[in-house]
Amino acid sequence: MKVKQRGSHQGLLKNREETKRQNTEALWRQVIRLRKEKPSSLWSFKEVWSGAGLKSNVALDSPWNAHVKEAIEDHNRSVRGEADLGPEGQSQRKTLRITNKALRQEIEKLKSDIDKSLSQIAIWESETIFYQRENARLRNKIERLKN
Repeated sequence: MKVKQRGSHQGLLKNREETKRQNTEALWRQVIRLRKEKPSSLWSFKEVWSGAGLKSNVALDSPWNAHVKEAIEDHNRSVRGEADLGPEGQSQRKTLRITNKALRQEIEKLKSDIDKSLSQIAIWESETIFYQRENARLRNKIERLKN
């Protein structure tokens, strides 16, 4: 009797990779479709994975599909930002982003200056303590020599 093979490890891995690729493509097609159909409304994660023909959110929550999830979050963030700020606020938002970046860089520079100053103060304090002890030791020596 001939033994029938049930499959190989390489075949299972290949099938898994193919399934991952198909799921990613389906999710990305759904994101592109939603960009065309609903550019100004929020997208739910369920709307994306169910619209892609998947039965659960497992593929969307997978690390290899993090870019799809990030695209959904970016879209929702921009829609919320537009709703909060309005059309005039969008142009102002970019200038605020640039200003915030400059302020963050200034804060980092000031923090490094503070750290440098504190380290210098610590060195000066330790030198002060050293010279005070040296001064006290020499005074004691002078007192002993006078007696």
